Amino acid sequence: MLRNRIPEIEIPESEPFKNDKLNRSSCAEIFCSLVKLYSTTGCVIALQGEWGTGKTTFVRMLMQKMKNEGGHPLYFNAWENDYLSDPIIALLSELKDLCPQSSKWDNVIKNGGKILTAVATSAAKAFARNKLGVDSDILESGMNEASTILKKDIDAYTTQKTTFVEFQRSLKEYVADNTTDNYPVVFFIDELDRCNPCFAVLVLERIKHLFDIPNIIFVLSINKKQLGHAIQGYYGSANIDAENYLRRFIDIEYSLPKPNGEDFCQYFYDTYNFDEIFNHKDRLKYPEFRSNADSFLYMAKILISSSKLDIRTTDKIFAHTRLALMEFGRNSYIVPDVYFLLCYLKIANSKLYRDIVDGKYNAQALLDELEKFFSEILHSMDVNDSSYNEMIYAIASFVLMYTISGNGSERERVISSDGNKTCSLQTKYLDSKAFTEALLWYYDKRLYRMIPLTLLIQKIELEKAIVPLA
Repeated sequence: MLRNRIPEIEIPESEPFKNDKLNRSSCAEIFCSLVKLYSTTGCVIALQGEWGTGKTTFVRMLMQKMKNEGGHPLYFNAWENDYLSDPIIALLSELKDLCPQSSKWDNVIKNGGKILTAVATSAAKAFARNKLGVDSDILESGMNEASTILKKDIDAYTTQKTTFVEFQRSLKEYVADNTTDNYPVVFFIDELDRCNPCFAVLVLERIKHLFDIPNIIFVLSINKKQLGHAIQGYYGSANIDAENYLRRFIDIEYSLPKPNGEDFCQYFYDTYNFDEIFNHKDRLKYPEFRSNADSFLYMAKILISSSKLDIRTTDKIFAHTRLALMEFGRNSYIVPDVYFLLCYLKIANSKLYRDIVDGKYNAQALLDELEKFFSEILHSMDVNDSSYNEMIYAIASFVLMYTISGNGSERERVISSDGNKTCSLQTKYLDSKAFTEALLWYYDKRLYRMIPLTLLIQKIELEKAIVPLA
C-alpha cells in the first residue's frame, strides 16, 4: 500500500527506543539524569528542537522509559487545549491521573477552584479600577466610592494570596505522595509554540506562579524561536525581548541533536518501499537501470544530510517522490539523481522549481540559480570527496537536460559543435574544470537518447506518463 506520510512510530512498552530511527536513546539517558538531578527542588526544562525534528516522538519514548523505571510522567498537549479560558483546568485534570482517589487530591481541587474564582474577581475589579482611574470626573466626585473599592481590593488581594498559599501547600502534599524513589512527577507540555499567544503566555504564567513546587519537573517541548514569536504577538510588539522573557520561566535548556541524515534517508527509502520501483524484476532486466537505486539513495543522502530541512519537510519530499514514481513505466529512464533534485526543489524551494517548470531561465541563468541555492551544501563539502563530484555531475546533467526540447532536439546549445567541444557556461561555486568535464561526459553519453527535463517534470507534476524509451 502506498503511503502519503511515514506512519507513527510504534513504541513497544518493554523497549521504548527499539524503533527509534534517530538513535536518541543516549539522549534519553542524559535527559533522565538531568530530571533526577533536580528531583527534590523542581524546575522547568525546555526540550528545544525545530519544528519537525521528532520532539513529540522522543517525548513519547521518554515517557515510556520513565514508566518502566517506576516514574509517573504526565502529558499535556497545549495546542489541543488552547480553546480553554484558563489552562489551570487542563493542567489539574492531568495531575488527577496520578491518584484520583486520594483525599489530598480533593484538597487540591477545592483550593484550585478558589483560585479560579479569585482570578476572575481580580480581573473584573482591575478593569473597574482602570476605568475609574482614567475618568477624572469620577475621581473628583466619587472619592468615597473609590476608597470603598480600594478597601475591597486589598481584602480580595489578601484572600487571593492566602488561597494561592493553600493551593500550593495541598499540591505539594499530593505531589510528594506520588514521587517515587527514581523520579519526581515529570509533566510534559507539548506543542506550546503552536498555541494562540494568549494561551501560551498563560500556560507559562500558571506554571511559574502556581506549580513552582518541589518534586515536580515541567518539560516544555518547544521550538524556542517560534514560542518567542508567540510572546511578541501577545504583547503586540516585535521589540519585546522574547529570549529574556523566557528566562523568567525556563531554568534549564536541553537541545535535541540534529538527526543523522543518512540513517533517516534509509528509513524513508525502506518505509516508502522504493525498491518496489527501482529493484522490480522487470526493471532489472535492463543493465542500465540496475544502479538506479544506489544513485537515487546516494543523491538523497547527500542533500538531506547537508541541508537544514526538518523531518516533516523531508517526509514530504520522499512522499511525493514515491508517488510520482508510479507514473514511470518499468522500462522508462528515470535519471535518479536529477529526478530527486527536482523533487527536492519542488518542496524545498517551490519558487525556483516553478520558474524551472515555466522555462524562465536560459542555461547560464539556471546554472547560476542552482549554484546559488546549493551553495551552502557545496561549501560544506570536501572538493576531493565523492559527494562533491556527485553534485557536480547531477547539476551538469540537470542543466543539459533543461536545454533539450520535448522532441529531443537542442533548444539551446551549451557545447560548441566544433572539434574542440568547449562549454559556454561559467561556474561561480563549482569547480569549473570538473563541471565542464561532467557536462561533456553527459553530452557524449546521452545525446543520442537525451531525456528532456520537461518529461521528468510532467511525472512530478502528475501530468502524464513518459513514453518508454527503447
